[in-house]
Amino acid sequence: MELVYRQDHKQSLVTFGEPLNKAVPKDFGAGRHVIILTNQKYYDRSFEKITQLFQHSLDIDWYICRNQLYSNNMQEFQDILAFLERFPRNQKYLFCSYGNEGVTALTGFLDQVSLFDSSYCCLSVSLRSLMKALVARQEIVARDGRGVLQVANLPAAIFFDQTLTAAQGDGKLVDFLLLIRCGLVCDQSFLQGLFQNFPEAQQVFSRSFVSLVPQLASFYQEHQESIESYGKLFELAFYETAQGHLLSANMKRFWGILFHLLWNHQSVPLDLDMVKFCRWLQRVGLPLTLPKDFSFTEYGIAVLKVAKDLPPAEIYHKIGQLRETRYPTNEELVNLTDTYHEIMERI
Repeated sequence: MELVYRQDHKQSLVTFGEPLNKAVPKDFGAGRHVIILTNQKYYDRSFEKITQLFQHSLDIDWYICRNQLYSNNMQEFQDILAFLERFPRNQKYLFCSYGNEGVTALTGFLDQVSLFDSSYCCLSVSLRSLMKALVARQEIVARDGRGVLQVANLPAAIFFDQTLTAAQGDGKLVDFLLLIRCGLVCDQSFLQGLFQNFPEAQQVFSRSFVSLVPQLASFYQEHQESIESYGKLFELAFYETAQGHLLSANMKRFWGILFHLLWNHQSVPLDLDMVKFCRWLQRVGLPLTLPKDFSFTEYGIAVLKVAKDLPPAEIYHKIGQLRETRYPTNEELVNLTDTYHEIMERI
């Protein structure tokens, strides 16, 4: 299946629902020097399979990025520029993203700013790397995830092979978290569909998300800034707290989304049963327990600090219906502690 995705006067052809060896045209990359950006685990898992996709290219090289969520950082960008110094300028290049979200953003940024005659494609290893490819704003970030450089770019082609996601283990739960984020921001009926079709972890890990791709493309075409920013303020605050290092990058993101939702709900009650919703999060495998001795006071101070560098957060009066944008107050952050503990006592 195919769809044309458009954003900011750019467009990308999204192919999904079939394996890569059928989805990628036989002459894809022909006449170009292909440089594949990846993470170590994907290189180890699929080196031969991916290399065979570009058998008509001039040459193929791999660049292995650090295996972290925000691998689109300044150090990685400088390292890949040094890596590219040995390649001639008189060839055409195809930069191919075959890695996590950070790799996707790094590839899109590199394609736009390099002096090479290049194009850019994405072989999505997960639903979240597909989502990142749909974002027209490609960033280089600081170590805490804050953007420092950005350009507008979309890949010429995006390929999503759902069989690749079968081996990602807990990564599929992260994909599901970002589906929930889309529902919270865009569409209550979509969120209800997730609740009905994926009631527990078993369904999350056993069922394919491929049928949701057209809906996701529609969401990102209309609301990508809101989707990507939802929870970001509360997520980045964990990088400023002493206990934050005990949470993985994806867990910081989960708690950022959840605390944004709780802050919204206590300020403007949503049409959502929060206790029932949190019980569902637990059933699908998302842990609702913070590290022991986690300091909400320190965390609240961190939120206020991070807020100085970010746009105001969005508040919805109904799921998918924006009311206003503003920063949380100190009083609201204090109340957030009580809201969290009250819900935990009821689930």
